[in-house]
Amino acid sequence: MPDKHTTPLEQTIGLVDAICTANGLHYAVIGGIAATLYGSGRTTIDVDLIVQTDLSTLDRVYSVFTADFSPLKDNPLDFFRTYYVLPLIHKKLRVKVDVSAALSEFERKALERSRRMQYGSQSAIFCSAEDLILFKLVANRDRDRIDVKDIILRNREKLDVSYLRKTAQQFDEVDRSDVFENLKTLLG
Repeated sequence: MPDKHTTPLEQTIGLVDAICTANGLHYAVIGGIAATLYGSGRTTIDVDLIVQTDLSTLDRVYSVFTADFSPLKDNPLDFFRTYYVLPLIHKKLRVKVDVSAALSEFERKALERSRRMQYGSQSAIFCSAEDLILFKLVANRDRDRIDVKDIILRNREKLDVSYLRKTAQQFDEVDRSDVFENLKTLLG
């Protein structure tokens, strides 16, 4: 039971962890919440996560989350099946959550490398700093590049630069050479 000082965002993180644990879903928090743990100065009001699934179990993931969360898109299951992201909002806490299906080899490896960390009063599974950098370089928005700069600045000595470079180069295979080029620039 959260105490009176636990924020709705923290409560939502705890709920996501409980839902995934109870349903045997391998997941990791990514996005702005993870960026703050690794040193980004950003603030965020939503939770982004990846959940290991495959095309045949998307309906199950949808059902698990929509017990406590309301979909934010028309025809939400069709949207999830098409775009592999399920935008939701908690029915009581009103915190937005984006559940993304981890379908690629990179996402599955990121899940393997994730670990339990503390966010405020809650414990949950978070992707590694290296994988978060790569997720943000794939998204390639201005805010994401700022997060990457902050994460590199605050974690430079702890980062597995060899893993970062090797994995970023693999995005060339899907015509995303910008991921590796941006990484080289940001690493300096």
